[in-house]
Amino acid sequence: MWNDSLPGPDAAAVDALAAACLAADGVDPLNEEARFARGAGQALHAIAREAGEVVGYLHHSPGFGTAQVAVHPGRRRGGIGTGLVGGLGEVATPRLWAFGDLPAAQGFAVALGLAAERTLLVMARDLDAPQPARPLPAGVRLRGYRDTDAAALLALNAAAFAHHPEQGTLDAAGLAARTTAGWFDPAGLILAEDDTGLLGFHWTKTEDGTTGEVYVIGVHPRGQGRGLGRLLLDAGLAHLRTAGCRRVLLYVDSAETIAVEMYASGGFHVVHRDVLYAPPDEERR
Repeated sequence: MWNDSLPGPDAAAVDALAAACLAADGVDPLNEEARFARGAGQALHAIAREAGEVVGYLHHSPGFGTAQVAVHPGRRRGGIGTGLVGGLGEVATPRLWAFGDLPAAQGFAVALGLAAERTLLVMARDLDAPQPARPLPAGVRLRGYRDTDAAALLALNAAAFAHHPEQGTLDAAGLAARTTAGWFDPAGLILAEDDTGLLGFHWTKTEDGTTGEVYVIGVHPRGQGRGLGRLLLDAGLAHLRTAGCRRVLLYVDSAETIAVEMYASGGFHVVHRDVLYAPPDEERR
């Protein structure tokens, strides 16, 4: 049932399945991590087929201990999702992401005996008139990313997100996959530095030209308490506005109250939630 890689034809079929789910639900059932982790040994994949057609898919990340499941809108309520998750139970504790936390996903989780463990907030705002730039702390400079920054950026990211189950594990391969993606813009990866080295970064993202994303903001522990997070947020929003974006969104863990408050003070509001469901007696991590 399980494969440790997703060959090209299967990957294309899974993308078509996800597109059908997106069209029906308004939410993509698979995130970026599921699409990057398709090489051998990066994840486990299970596919359900009917008459040769891919009608269900489950992606399991052993490193994060989480899974994502998609079932074709025309094949739901027929046991496909339950069968995929049942197979997952043979190799791992079912901990399932529900992107958008739609009512159907909530019902599915309840039927499986799962409860909400973690919530990611999706926040958004319009990019209206430019705001006056805040002054930088003495000795701090902002600039775009260079290829020679890779090692320093990874070290900064690891320090800033030592507590984070996904972002903190970014490695050289993951960074390379993102910096070679079609959406990557080195000017949109804004670095804050002083004479000692990197202090923080705001990685922005845009794919459709009108909607931008606060992809990641990270501040090194030695740079915290200096207002760098808000300065980097404002710099990234200014970059996205100049690039032609009219709206911007971001993802933030609801438990990160300081970050949530910063984004709310920056004009962002919650538009939907992504929820991780797990057995209620599963040890929280």
